[in-house]
Amino acid sequence: MRPDVLVGPSEWLIEQFGDKIADELWTRVPEALSTAIDREVHAHPAMTQTMERVLANPRWGLPYEELVLFLGALPGAEIISVPRSVYQLVLINGHVIVPWCYGQSARVSMRDAEVGRSFGRLARELLRRFGPPWRRSPVEAPLPLDSVDEREVAKICGAIARIVPKPEVVIAGFAGAPNLGLLRACLGEIKSTDNGMLSWSHLDDLPLPPPVIPRPRRMQFP
Repeated sequence: MRPDVLVGPSEWLIEQFGDKIADELWTRVPEALSTAIDREVHAHPAMTQTMERVLANPRWGLPYEELVLFLGALPGAEIISVPRSVYQLVLINGHVIVPWCYGQSARVSMRDAEVGRSFGRLARELLRRFGPPWRRSPVEAPLPLDSVDEREVAKICGAIARIVPKPEVVIAGFAGAPNLGLLRACLGEIKSTDNGMLSWSHLDDLPLPPPVIPRPRRMQFP
C-alpha cells in the first residue's frame, strides 16, 4: 500500500459522514470505481484507445451507476436521478458524491490535479450552485455545445436544489487506464482561495481493492 494511504478513514471523513458510513465509503468508493472500469473493459476488450476517451468523458455513465449500486443502500443514503439521463447521484449525510476521472497514471494524486480543468458540465454546475464562491479559471477548458447534457444537468441540479439544507459536494476522483484498471481513488472537498480560484480543502487517497485473480478453467475431457 502506498504511504499516502491511511490505514482507515481520516478524521475529516468521519466528521463528515460518521464512523460507520466513513468505514463503508473508505472501501466501497474504490470498489465502485474499479467495477465501472472493469465493466467497460470487458464490454469492449479490443478498443483500448476508444476506452481511454470514454473513461475521461464526464458523461460516461458507469461510475455514476456503480456509486449508486455500492452506496445507495447505506443507512440514510438517497438516490437522486432523472428519467432517461446518464446522471444519477448518491446523497449521504448532506453530501452529494460526484465521480471525476482526473487522469490515467498512478503517479499523480488528485491533490496534484488542477481543480476544475477537466470537470464536466454537471460537476461545474453543482459547484456553482452548491459549492464555494469561485470564478472561472483562465485555464478551464470550455465545454462543447451539448443541448442534451445541458437539459440533463439542469434537471438533476434542479432536483438537488429542492433538498434542505443545501448539500455539499464531495468529489470521488480516480485515475484509471483500460489495460491497468483503477490506479488511484480519492475523496475530496473543494474550497475557494482568496482570489476566487478553486483548490482542495481536504483530500484522502483511498486504498485500492485487491486485484481479482481469474479462476483457472477446469479441463474437460471427452
